[in-house]
Amino acid sequence: MEKFTVLIESRPFCAFDNTPMEQLKSSGMDLIDMRGSGIQDSKFVEALKRVDAILCGNDLVVNDAVLDMAPRVKAIAKMGAGLDTVDIDAATRHNAIVFHTPGANNQAVADHTFGLILNVARKIIYCDRSLRENRWEHTKIMGLEIWQKTLGLIGLGAIGRCVALRAKGFQMKVVAYDPFWPTAFADEQGIEQVKLEELLKVSDIVSIHVPLIPETKWMIDEKALNLMKPSAILVNAARGGIVNETDLYQALKNKVIAGAGLDVFENEPPTDSSLLDLDNVVLTPHTAAFTFEGMNNMSIGVVEQLIAYYHGNKPVHIVNPEAWDAQKA
Repeated sequence: MEKFTVLIESRPFCAFDNTPMEQLKSSGMDLIDMRGSGIQDSKFVEALKRVDAILCGNDLVVNDAVLDMAPRVKAIAKMGAGLDTVDIDAATRHNAIVFHTPGANNQAVADHTFGLILNVARKIIYCDRSLRENRWEHTKIMGLEIWQKTLGLIGLGAIGRCVALRAKGFQMKVVAYDPFWPTAFADEQGIEQVKLEELLKVSDIVSIHVPLIPETKWMIDEKALNLMKPSAILVNAARGGIVNETDLYQALKNKVIAGAGLDVFENEPPTDSSLLDLDNVVLTPHTAAFTFEGMNNMSIGVVEQLIAYYHGNKPVHIVNPEAWDAQKA
């Protein structure tokens, strides 16, 4: 009988702590470590033919084409919460279960979100660059206070709730839009439920915490940006594609809104983005989840579920249970 073989593609896997990798090595599974590789590599494509599971991150798009190359694959182990790079329907058609690690990086992304808010509001990156260029713009650079301002959260899921709790330290009023309203949490924290248009109109800071799905594609476009206050800040540490970057560029350039902070982009890396030319936007390279704790939590979470599956147990965070049922039938 052939051993259960796992292809490891995810670059961040065990980036800071090799313990989860050692757990995999001692589990009895065969491992093919091709972190940082992909389907552009003929060796990677060849490896796909003989693996039972793929441990992936955000670089590999797992779709019908990839799964056709991997006829033995029965499990897609996705690091992180986002599933926009995994075609769940395709996986189900190929009788492969998909599981991920929601919650592993909530605190990291919430911290980064507030880092972006403060950087944009107080122009910290601009100030740093100004000083390094030997300019002393002591009285020229004016920031915005976030103290007791209104924070609008598009999405009040796990990460949105972490951001809301941080906002309480700044005595901010928090309003939120979410079709799946967490009543108990919102009532406990005094968070007001509003429609999206109202949120855009009343918020001093708008922060996005929803997945990229067809319903959220370009949710923030020219029309949405025109509803925001001229003094408002937009932050996106969720997924690129939720914000129409062409419309955002025009809004920032023409002072329709005051500023923006982005950790994610429609095309990554955004090497030819016009946003790179603006001073009123802070850009980070999709690093919100990249803390020692967040990365380790993701690595541990994905390994625990992979080992559980190897021993015939259902992973905790499976997203297509019908595929599990089909495998067990």
